[in-house]
Amino acid sequence: MSEAVEAVNFAFELGWKLRGLETALAPRGVCGPEAGDPKPPPPAGWQRFTLVHCPLEGYPGFDDPRYEGLRAAPPQGCAVEDLGGCLGLRCERPGGRLLDAVAELCAEIRTRYGLLMTGLGIDKLWEWSEDGTDGWGAEIVGQLLLMAAERGPRLGYGVDDLAGFLTEAAGGGSM
Repeated sequence: MSEAVEAVNFAFELGWKLRGLETALAPRGVCGPEAGDPKPPPPAGWQRFTLVHCPLEGYPGFDDPRYEGLRAAPPQGCAVEDLGGCLGLRCERPGGRLLDAVAELCAEIRTRYGLLMTGLGIDKLWEWSEDGTDGWGAEIVGQLLLMAAERGPRLGYGVDDLAGFLTEAAGGGSM
């Protein structure tokens, strides 16, 4: 291998490792959990997450009239925040697993306020962590699923189509 190719490979590996270190040590993005000292984990059977409404067509702004009811009476266990122009909810809610708690809250918000929540505030979807059903990896999966729930119907896919896709692509059932 030439010195130039080896140098490029070394630079890539070094950059990749530094990115991983930066990700591990730095607080998450604007829409992620607060910077600073980490909070203790929630009690068993509870989940802590940030739910965001940043629709595909653009940021409507925190003061958008659609959010009046949600700002006035947020769901139990949630606090409303302006997350860089997006409406965000910092929540601690009951749920056996993260996605269970997120799905239940999204359904409540859709029913009570007519909003389809679009994400968990994850801005680096290519990151990954195999830390279980309640960790950072689960937040990334939840983000992708909420994005699919918003974007699929715009293409003509219904909920049954999306669920069927996941079932078929993942091998027909539970893993």
